[in-house]
Amino acid sequence: MNTAILHTSAKELEIEQQAIKKFTPLVKRIARHMMEKLPTSIQIDDLIQAGMVGLAEANKRYKGEYGHQFELFAAQRIRVSILKQLRIADSPI
Repeated sequence: MNTAILHTSAKELEIEQQAIKKFTPLVKRIARHMMEKLPTSIQIDDLIQAGMVGLAEANKRYKGEYGHQFELFAAQRIRVSILKQLRIADSPI
């Protein structure tokens, strides 16, 4: 087994966890903002969960330093993820 791969993966996982922890308030802020325009039947926790999926996706796709540009990139991915989830929840079975 190649231990270099394990160390790289562990380090990447740690970096990913730090980024998610750092930008979780962004997810909550976007979810609360979107909640203002939605029916009261929608739960904020569902929006936050969908937003966290978007944040994780942004974290995997982003190819630069974590800073203001990542925040803008992540915000867009978070919004899209929340909107996708709302469409799925609204579609008939």
